[in-house]
Amino acid sequence: MELIVLGSAAGGGLPQWNCAGGQSKSVWANERPPQTQASVAIGSLRDGYVVINASPDLRQQIIATPQLHPKSDGAGPRNSPIKAVIVTNADVDNVAGLLNLREKQEFRLYGPEKVLNILEDNNIFAVLDPAFVSQQSLEADQIISPIPDLTIELFNVPGKAPLYLEDSLGIESGDLGFTSGIEIQTNGSSALIISSCAHLNDALKERIARVDYLLFDGTVFYDDEMRRLGLGDKTGTRMGHLAISDEFGPINELADYPLKRKIFFHINNSNPIWDKTSNEFASIQKAGWEISHDGMVIRL
Repeated sequence: MELIVLGSAAGGGLPQWNCAGGQSKSVWANERPPQTQASVAIGSLRDGYVVINASPDLRQQIIATPQLHPKSDGAGPRNSPIKAVIVTNADVDNVAGLLNLREKQEFRLYGPEKVLNILEDNNIFAVLDPAFVSQQSLEADQIISPIPDLTIELFNVPGKAPLYLEDSLGIESGDLGFTSGIEIQTNGSSALIISSCAHLNDALKERIARVDYLLFDGTVFYDDEMRRLGLGDKTGTRMGHLAISDEFGPINELADYPLKRKIFFHINNSNPIWDKTSNEFASIQKAGWEISHDGMVIRL
């Protein structure tokens, strides 16, 4: 079983289409490779794959990942190895890629009922033909086995409502049931995927302590880095993301956790850890953390 990082960057990707500042500048200058928006696939060539969060870049990610290419094995010309998609929240960055999967391909779509209801209320997602795409509610602490030898559990993570619903639902960070993480269990190995996290509460830290691998929200290094760079007025806190360098952030809070690998994921184009010559990158390395990249594979 393998976990494939399809996309490692936060919303907008790296580089962001309209940004020549922050870390985007060096990508436009061909000094480092571009990275697509955060998404993960878990599975095997034998049993197929489960995609966790449907990035707006999903079609590009499928093309870049041979394991996800359609197979010519006698099952017909439309024959994707993607067996299921799980959406952990209703952010545009996590659901827009579903529109890339509209061409009459059978798969199962899982997500919290609140999230599935948001999709149902938006007619554009009606292009996912229910004759092919079955939707199934996946709530916190519920466990599913979408492919053989793989169990997946959804759990609540402190976060906030999607940007486009803030006016009606409020903007305060906290556990509103709109932000979730994923726990994977397979062949005696375990991993957590947490792309959005507003703070590390005790329940979340207890869950992290018992797994082997962690892909964790690396959106911003400094809470105010977007302001510093003139890229926007929002802080990490305002966006529902805990800064890496925060006093109660992942470097400090998870320092003594005996994980096999700790990897930052969903990294914003403002974040200096993209620059491997930076002091910020050196600090996460010293603390035992890595940064993810498109195409990274973790064998489970």
